[in-house]
Amino acid sequence: MIGIYLHIPFCKTKCSYCDFYSTASQALVQPTVLAMQEEMSRRKNYFALAKKVSFDWPKSTLYVGGGTPSLLPAEMLAALSQTAQAAFGAAPPEEFTVELNPDDATPAYMQQLRGMGVNRISIGIQSFFDDDLRRLRRRHSAQQAVRSVQLAQEAGFGNISVDLIYGLPQMDAERWRRNLNAAFSLGVPHLSAYALTIEPRTPFGALRRKNRLPTPSDDEVAMQYDLLCLLCAEQGLEHYEISSFARSGFFSQHNAAYWQQQPYIGIGPAAHSYSGRQRQCNVASCELYIKKVSAGEDFFETENLSSECCYNEYVLTGLRTAWGVSKSYLQKTFDKKLTAYFFAALDKHIENKNITVDGDRIAIPENRWFVADSIIVDLIWA
Repeated sequence: MIGIYLHIPFCKTKCSYCDFYSTASQALVQPTVLAMQEEMSRRKNYFALAKKVSFDWPKSTLYVGGGTPSLLPAEMLAALSQTAQAAFGAAPPEEFTVELNPDDATPAYMQQLRGMGVNRISIGIQSFFDDDLRRLRRRHSAQQAVRSVQLAQEAGFGNISVDLIYGLPQMDAERWRRNLNAAFSLGVPHLSAYALTIEPRTPFGALRRKNRLPTPSDDEVAMQYDLLCLLCAEQGLEHYEISSFARSGFFSQHNAAYWQQQPYIGIGPAAHSYSGRQRQCNVASCELYIKKVSAGEDFFETENLSSECCYNEYVLTGLRTAWGVSKSYLQKTFDKKLTAYFFAALDKHIENKNITVDGDRIAIPENRWFVADSIIVDLIWA
């Protein structure tokens, strides 16, 4: 298994809800791409040194995210892809995803992506309503959202994912239903749907502090989540992770590898890597990243993971998925202190039907996923 993530930290504008690092400086694009290629050359032995986990995820994946990867010319994306494949032996990756903003979609650009081996497109739509998009400070219109999916289909992409957000300001159940139906009408095989999270350092955070952001109540957001689950099931989309729905054969292999604790490497400013023993976080500044990579200096911080931290991450990520966690993996991988703690904390949740046990598989049932965090907090090591 080889999982490669290329982080493109460029955006023309900052969305109202986004708290991730990004920059609008187009002058930094070329030197950042060159530094990313140099980073890959320097870290080409990463997977040879990574810890082999006890179960294998069968796919090699390359995921280009951001930021806004579709701001880059296809030629730059192709150069990054070629460097990644040469450095890490992922030629060609079985799943090659590029995130796309709807207003960047053109017939020519879609064909260029296909020509360089991309076989999965993830489109950041968020809403099919223009007033929502203006409030979110998205650059595209509802019409462009629809057209971007159609252009991807016309270019021959069958594996298309769209992102939507529920719990938006002034959103009610009927508007959310119409958003979902708009996505279903396009026939996409994968949907990622996220509840709006308002971070303090965002424009939405500032509006909330001033009591100028009329968002739905927690009960209304829970109803929108229930509607999401119901309508996706009616469309034959399997709910395989709290925020992820897909037809059979269209799960995100890259993200699934994260949730299965597979090693992966993240390339670029603010990218994260996980080796099974360590987690690395690249510096969240294009300028500093370029400077440090060019000078041959360390451009990341490293965290050596304790057994307790590895246990917490396995439980936290696994219980957000349909396949849950493995009883035998827990017992083989972690010491008696941690496994005893897990199984002792598990009993009340089994009794309350918050958790089911089916042979080796321990999972939170779908009807409890909306409150999964309150269940998982009892199972992680404090």
